[in-house]
Amino acid sequence: MRWLAAACLLMTFCSPTPVVPATDTREPIDVAYVTGPELRVHAQANDASPVIVKYENGESVSIMSRRGDWVEVRTGDRTGWAQTGDLGTGAQAKEQQDNPSPRFRRFPSPVSSPSTHGDLYFEADVNTDGDVVAVKVIDNTTGNPGLAAQNAASLQSAKFYPIVKNGERKPFKYYHRVTY
Repeated sequence: MRWLAAACLLMTFCSPTPVVPATDTREPIDVAYVTGPELRVHAQANDASPVIVKYENGESVSIMSRRGDWVEVRTGDRTGWAQTGDLGTGAQAKEQQDNPSPRFRRFPSPVSSPSTHGDLYFEADVNTDGDVVAVKVIDNTTGNPGLAAQNAASLQSAKFYPIVKNGERKPFKYYHRVTY
């Protein structure tokens, strides 16, 4: 019987105590609204960091601090980091919700050609996930088909926020001009 009591006592003292996360008691410095279809909140202020929570268009978030292009936002009892460009005023969030317009999540990489002059004009088909699935050259006044192909490939690797209308994601066409 003693060994049973000793075993229980030993288990009580040796079992790990649950770690209770510290609650952030700071006051927010601002309130902003999600202006895109979603706001990804990361564990750290970089895109490679894990996403800890997502907010939808029009939802408000409390801003705790700012660091360059990133803001620290409250996510319940802790905080995370989000891109500043994905936030705006309540009016901007409402406008984006009522009249969604294409917005890059990942911009096309610039293609350099210092001695070239002219314009390239493209039509891109974008699917419901925001992926560019096809690119067509509409106009090329540069006279350089290789440059047009490089810019088309750059646009193909871009990523858009999905267009959400009445709760449904919609495919769309995006027209892109590059001037040299």
